[in-house]
Formats: sequence, structure tokens, C-alpha cells
Amino acid sequence: MSIKNIIHNRRTLKVLNNEPKPITDSEISITDLEEIIACAGKAPFHYPANKNAIDAHQLKSVAPWRFYILETKTCRDLAKYYNDNNIDGGKIVQMLNTATALIQATWIPEPLENNEIQLNQKNIEHIAATSAAIQNILLVATEKNYETYWSSGGSLREDAFKKILNIPINEQLLGSIFIFNKNNIEDATQITGAWRDQQGDLKDFSSFVSI
Repeated sequence: MSIKNIIHNRRTLKVLNNEPKPITDSEISITDLEEIIACAGKAPFHYPANKNAIDAHQLKSVAPWRFYILETKTCRDLAKYYNDNNIDGGKIVQMLNTATALIQATWIPEPLENNEIQLNQKNIEHIAATSAAIQNILLVATEKNYETYWSSGGSLREDAFKKILNIPINEQLLGSIFIFNKNNIEDATQITGAWRDQQGDLKDFSSFVSI
């Protein structure tokens, strides 16, 4: 499949189930997950991540993004944690019941000023770079015939869940990327992205410039 076809075929699909789906042998392979993340790591970035943040954590890449990967069983275990502790996870739990994998995509901000993240040029670049890496995840997963949903994370953004998933508190969650195996979602609730094909024509979002 050409990259153009992959881009056009990529879609947002939220897959929900009230009960945990059984885990099958064909959910997703480590090889597929590693290839997806390796391609994410080929995204461009302008500035290296903050050196002190790198030195303080076991992941030493100079890239501003980090990815924390939950395989199928861990997704189900996390859904069970929500239920066992009476935490209202909303649709997050329903997706964890069905997901074949979840990738928590974070970015590393520059040191806080007055305990607030500043949208300075470096941090804007870090967010843009991590967004590009997430797009790579979505495209490679699509090429491998998985469905995907880029969630803002909801309660997974909270510090308590960062601790559970061994994510440093200073890192900011940019997306919870749910990956679904097409062979295991037929009887689950499926909701497509509300904004698909709503961006308009080329003339609606671009123009040629002359001076």
C-alpha cells in the first residue's frame, strides 16, 4: 500500500465494550509494536529534550517524546483496576476492555516557571514533534491493518495513573493511542471519528502565496 493510500485509509475508530474481551493468540505481536514505535521514532524534532529530565529517567533519548506501551493483558488489568477501585473511567475503561494495545505518548516540557508549563517556542516544538511521532504510529498501525483511536487520555492524564504506569510526573500526556485488532471487534460498539471528511476541500485550508 502506498503512503498516500495509507493516509487516506487511516481513520479514527473508538471501539467500546462493557465487558473485557477475551485475549486471543493473534491480538498483536511484539514485533508489530516494536516496528510501530520504531517508526514513531523517525519523526522530526527541532530541539532536544531537557537534559536534566533525561538524566533523571531511565529512557535516555534526546527526542522530546516518550512512549509507554501496554499489551493486551495490561490493558485488561488496567480496566480491572478502574473497576476494582470504583474509578469512573467512562469510555476509557470500555476501550481498555477491547484494545489490543495502548500506547501512552508523552512529551517532556522545559523546566516549569511558577509551577506552570510555558508555551514557549521550545515547548511548542516539543508538542509538534510528538504529534508527528503519533501520526507515524497511526499510519504504521493502519498499514498493518489495525484500527486506532487517538484519545486525549481523560483520567489517564492524572498523576495517580502516571505512577501506576511508571511515567514521570513531569511528562505531559499528549495522547492515549488505542490499537484494536479488526478480528476482535465485530460485536463491540464502534464509533467513527466525528470530523472525518469534514475538513473541506483543498481550497478551504490552503492557499498559494506570492510576493
